[in-house]
Amino acid sequence: MLTDDALDTLFRKARSHNGWLDQDVSENQINQIYELMKFGPTAANTCPARLTFVKSAEAKE
Repeated sequence: MLTDDALDTLFRKARSHNGWLDQDVSENQINQIYELMKFGPTAANTCPARLTFVKSAEAKE
């Protein structure tokens, strides 16, 4: 069972962010994010996540 603090973090107080800071994200930060979410659940495990990490406006195009 999850603690109340964990439930708050994951569900009750979770928010989508729509504002970003104009600063780079390090390779280490990207790796940490990937390691945290790579085994996360998907819809009945039928839709594995497909991720693309884009680090520049040129790469986005």
